[in-house]
Amino acid sequence: MSGLIPMDKQRIRLCLEVAWEIDAMARALPGLVSCVADGTPDPHFVVRAMTGRLLRLSGVLMGMADNEAADDLMQVIDLQSGQG
Repeated sequence: MSGLIPMDKQRIRLCLEVAWEIDAMARALPGLVSCVADGTPDPHFVVRAMTGRLLRLSGVLMGMADNEAADDLMQVIDLQSGQG
């Protein structure tokens, strides 16, 4: 795979910082939207679904920087290891 940038310690640290920030934002989002009980699509649950996916993606980013198995991480991206 030509053209790939090697992951030196500084790039790994940057990946982890980005992943941790995404993770923190995803965890904070559901608390910012109140539940609606009038039968309309509930924005709170939509936000929870989106943040679930953000948490999975930030986990993949952290796993890449932490040298986890690429095949397992790709299954998350391809939604082969569950929704979100």
